[in-house]
Amino acid sequence: MNISQLLSSSTASQASSSQSTTQASSALSPVMAGITKSSNVLQTKLDAATTSLSTLGQFKSAVSLVQTAAQGLSGFQTSSTSDEVKTGITSFITNFNAMVASAQTAAAQTSGTDRISSTMSRALSADLSKISDLRNMGFTKASDGTLKLDATKFAAAYKASPSKVQSALSKLGQLVDKAAGKELASGGRISASISALNGKSTLLQSQRTALLKAAQQFSASQSSTTSNALSAYSSNA
Repeated sequence: MNISQLLSSSTASQASSSQSTTQASSALSPVMAGITKSSNVLQTKLDAATTSLSTLGQFKSAVSLVQTAAQGLSGFQTSSTSDEVKTGITSFITNFNAMVASAQTAAAQTSGTDRISSTMSRALSADLSKISDLRNMGFTKASDGTLKLDATKFAAAYKASPSKVQSALSKLGQLVDKAAGKELASGGRISASISALNGKSTLLQSQRTALLKAAQQFSASQSSTTSNALSAYSSNA
């Protein structure tokens, strides 16, 4: 039974009692109102923490997918075709852009995720000469942090020097892999944020359980008071 059910049951019991019992109930109604208000506040906070945990979990998954795609940028062979390399870049871009979108959603609920996304984006700018190579192959970053590939420029760059393209992508993959690994580590910001939210959720649940126990005790006390009042009323009738 939850707090609302307890209070509703208590109120119904009082409504069927004598006038003297109803007056006692009126005196105690602020207690019931306070319990209900506290319960609603705790539930709202608990729901918010649960939603934040879910959103942060999705962001963590997005970062993990970016890391996997980044690792793939270092796995090309000299025999890799233009299409194979393009497929790898496309996978990386798709996952990176999904991470940026996920970060924007998570940032509205959980602090720190915007900084994590920025850290990942800065990995793209860690080496200006490398970025120049990436731009020459049609690899660009928009103002919102998302990535895009010009297929025509890429095909031309790969045809001119496959090794140069693969080398630039490998360096990029290593940088992003390192940045993602740092954030996903047990001591990283993502784990710290999840741990903090789990702690908050546990505390709120504990407080709500304690409040329910108090409500049960209050309900039992009211039932006893009502019973005694009815007995006294019957004896005086």
